[in-house]
Amino acid sequence: MRWIILAAFGVALGYIVFLQRKLAAAERRGDMYRDIAQRLELQLAGLKTQ
Repeated sequence: MRWIILAAFGVALGYIVFLQRKLAAAERRGDMYRDIAQRLELQLAGLKTQ
């Protein structure tokens, strides 16, 4: 019985780590897209002033 509880705890802990890594990757992608959008806005503003 104790092994089942330990196995369930291990699986839950592994799943939490997996979700944290997935969230971190999504945050990095969001930062990347935000940077790209900002650069495009600056280029567009430069084109409008010319």
